[in-house]
Amino acid sequence: MKIKKVLCAPGFTGFYMDDKEAIKEGAKSDGFIYRGEPRTPGFDTIRQTGEAVSVMFILENNDIVYGDCAVAQYAASGGREVPMRSKDIIRVLEEKVVPLFEGKDITSFRQAAEEFDRMKIDGEQLPASIRYGVTQAILETVAKARHLTMAEVIAEEYGLTLELKPVRINAQSGDERYTNVDKMILKQVGMMPHGLINNVEEKLGKDGEIFLNWVKWVVNRILDIGPEGYRPVLRFDVYGCMGKAFNNDLDRVTEYLLQVEKACKPFEVFVEMPVDMKSNEGQLQAFKYMRKKLDAAGSALKLIIDEYANTYEEIKVWVDEKAADMVQVKTIDLGGINNIVEAVLYCKAHGVLAYQGGTCNETDKSAVVCVNLALATQPFAMAGKPGMGVDEGVMIVNNEQERLLTILRAKKAGKL
Repeated sequence: MKIKKVLCAPGFTGFYMDDKEAIKEGAKSDGFIYRGEPRTPGFDTIRQTGEAVSVMFILENNDIVYGDCAVAQYAASGGREVPMRSKDIIRVLEEKVVPLFEGKDITSFRQAAEEFDRMKIDGEQLPASIRYGVTQAILETVAKARHLTMAEVIAEEYGLTLELKPVRINAQSGDERYTNVDKMILKQVGMMPHGLINNVEEKLGKDGEIFLNWVKWVVNRILDIGPEGYRPVLRFDVYGCMGKAFNNDLDRVTEYLLQVEKACKPFEVFVEMPVDMKSNEGQLQAFKYMRKKLDAAGSALKLIIDEYANTYEEIKVWVDEKAADMVQVKTIDLGGINNIVEAVLYCKAHGVLAYQGGTCNETDKSAVVCVNLALATQPFAMAGKPGMGVDEGVMIVNNEQERLLTILRAKKAGKL
């Protein structure tokens, strides 16, 4: 399918970009903003509006497809790219991307996506945010040309069999840790509640008591108002705050993790980023040490790595080292969405769980595309995104998954 024209439109994401270091260091919240000076390069304020750009391909048959470029909520953290404004993204797109695609004939997603994702201009790859959005548009182009769903295109090109079973959806609470947990229970999401534990004083507690009490409340709340037999997987993201509270004493952190696991019974529990050692190697070794200590204690609690496993190459290192039980495949950080497919498949092939995550700071379009990827590759779970309100992100992801399953089951039954 040939591309006649490429257009770029600025837009908003489903959340905001936050300076994680400033928040972890105690920036005071005031309403929905944070007071104080940012600590991370690229931030003008500690919390700033999330901006996106839709890259639209006008195809030779006048169909229009598009993908959305954006950056993670915690931009510039743990090796991620610095925040980019929509005007900056559009400038790069118009100068360097539009000339490549106008008049281009695309017949294979995998080939076109890999070529674009790996391409270097002036000796460097294009920003991950741009590669993310453009490859979404490439996938939809091929799907339109073949009259297939995007999930079917992925399955065909990567030699996968569509299993036609739903992938559990992870919901995240944001700072509304009580109201949003109730929403998750009512919607019976498969993985919850995240927690946004990004500050020691207000959210974890200097001895961990604030977080531990909330964990106990979550468990009791599920058992109290959840339907009989509802057993979600519990996932908590603590952004290195356990390490910060305990001065990165890994023995103390491990002891605290065991307390968290005990409080979570009877549910399976995952903890993401219990420590942040500020380097790839330091993080890798810390996780391996904690995993060994947890194993020795007979613990079934599982560790998730997020930052420091941003690229496909970094994910492969973590998987090969068996340093984490689960990798968050941070969709928005991987650049081309072809890397998301490869990363999930690599995790599964080597016995490491894959959570196809992302960020609240994405868009409805990128979320829909990611559902298609997940249905084809079948990770352990996928993110209900964008936003922090639970309802909107879970609705977008759940409804796209249900539509796909209905279509694909009808095709399999010969009804289409």
